[in-house]
Amino acid sequence: MLVDGARPDVMSAMADAGELPTFKKHFIDRGGFRPATSVFPTVSGPAHLPLLTGMHPGQANLPGIRWAERPTGLRGNFLFRTRSYMAPFRASKLARDIPDHITTLFDHVPGTADVNTWFVRGCPGRARFTRFSKAAAFVRSLATRDWYSSDLQAENAVLRAWDRGFPSVSSVFPAVDELGHRFGPTTNESYEAYRRFDVILGRIVDALVKRGVYDQTLICITSDHGQTATHTHVDIDDIVAQVYPKTLAYPKLWRHLFNAEAAAMVSGNSLANIYVMGEKSWQHRPDFETPSGRASELLAVLIAHPAVAHVIYRRDEKVYVVANARGNLVIDARTVADDGVVRFQTHGINPLGGTMPERATRDEILRTTFESDHPDGPWQVVEFFRSARAGDIVVCAHPGFDLRSRFEYQPHNGSHGCLDREHMMVPAAVNGRWQGDHLTALDIFPSMLSAMGLPIPEGRSGRVVPIAED
Repeated sequence: MLVDGARPDVMSAMADAGELPTFKKHFIDRGGFRPATSVFPTVSGPAHLPLLTGMHPGQANLPGIRWAERPTGLRGNFLFRTRSYMAPFRASKLARDIPDHITTLFDHVPGTADVNTWFVRGCPGRARFTRFSKAAAFVRSLATRDWYSSDLQAENAVLRAWDRGFPSVSSVFPAVDELGHRFGPTTNESYEAYRRFDVILGRIVDALVKRGVYDQTLICITSDHGQTATHTHVDIDDIVAQVYPKTLAYPKLWRHLFNAEAAAMVSGNSLANIYVMGEKSWQHRPDFETPSGRASELLAVLIAHPAVAHVIYRRDEKVYVVANARGNLVIDARTVADDGVVRFQTHGINPLGGTMPERATRDEILRTTFESDHPDGPWQVVEFFRSARAGDIVVCAHPGFDLRSRFEYQPHNGSHGCLDREHMMVPAAVNGRWQGDHLTALDIFPSMLSAMGLPIPEGRSGRVVPIAED
């Protein structure tokens, strides 16, 4: 069960206050609740992949809910080279965009039904219980501003799947995220979405008990990202256009579609993948560190803007720079394949906070940053840039700001997408007991398969964390 946009700190505080009795009884009290790090970018779609596939979105070449592919010619022709999953035919687009070798929960857990799942590779049509009703529920909720009805639709589909003989269900509940965007993630409206989900969870647990299968059922509740409250909206394409006047952006793709100098693709409203032509053409990558070039001018403009927390760009193959006005962190991942070690250099103040050692393994990075303001941030940068579609430069907004003020389907008072703690931390809850700490979202997929006695496919990024039944 993926509760879109749910924050573990909110769930924990509400449970302590007695507002989530079902969640507390069946998950927290049994030792089955942990905060876990999500994946970068912290946006729906890419951040669903850990639960569905056990893979990081960088592995799946999915750098955002909107992205582009760099043109290969002299001119900036972006025809058929942009993508938005905030549009019709999302499932077919994801199936086409994600490499064919990546398999899903539907492939590995026999008899799994789909309820609002974004990526449905391996799921037969008869198992897709919201294939046609999901869009109708979204439109109804948008028109009535009643996002609870979408969660009720998901609940009804879950119960219907069991009635028709499907033993497992992959489901997404959207209300927490949608109300967080509309009102803010820590408002009464958002808290009510958590309370109502807990009521739904209670009915689902009761249904399992009545069927006599609760003791044989593994329930996992997680999320894709959290949110931070937003007070100021800026349009990142307007900022980029100060340096590159012909900047392409959604939804007005007809502007500069065939001659763009740059493209700005916003995800979660706090993250932007920005693609920039080289000094002479798109056949060359931009150099953000040569003082006389337009790319370095853009870097300076972005760093100076009050809405921008930090920017991330490639310096070289497998060498990345996280920068802001106070300093930069150089992440050298060239030796990861050889000795599993990432090397760091800090100039000035680390934009991700804290002090990084000169070298660290993946596990050391997780442990040392888990309680920080940017948990697992350095490793997430390494994984993110495995995607060939990642922007030439990636912009992360300061909490309180976002990067898209126009063309939203509802007012946005909550945003996500970045490496901030409130975006990165998600609940990892099972109706058993976790036997480990420092969990990541990538650990959930192999841990579920292991608990069910199923083989774990190769190429997954997470580790098995045992789940005890009592």
